[in-house]
Amino acid sequence: MARVADYSIIVDSWISENSTDSRKFTVPDNIHPSSRSILTFMFDADSDDGVTVNVRLNGSLAWTWTASSGDSRPVRFFQEVVAAGVVKPGENVFSYNSSSSDSRTIRFSDVVLFWQASI
Repeated sequence: MARVADYSIIVDSWISENSTDSRKFTVPDNIHPSSRSILTFMFDADSDDGVTVNVRLNGSLAWTWTASSGDSRPVRFFQEVVAAGVVKPGENVFSYNSSSSDSRTIRFSDVVLFWQASI
């Protein structure tokens, strides 16, 4: 059986939070679950030194960022390879949280997951 690359758009506009947020998305049944996926997103953070942001797919840690002194505020683009078996056929969950307990702004946009499908 051949494999092709396809994608799921998780978020197409800016989403933000104070401590935690999640979005559900669906992946077709023909996903090749033993292949790794690629998560891409725009990221913006108004944070102080030492604040950590974690991104999870279905509860599995996919990406971590920690602010350091001298970080500027520009919007950044990231991509991260996701381990095989994390993304499942059917409903999946993209979630994120920060270690900050105050109202610092954490924003994500254009969150897309690329995955392989069997055809």
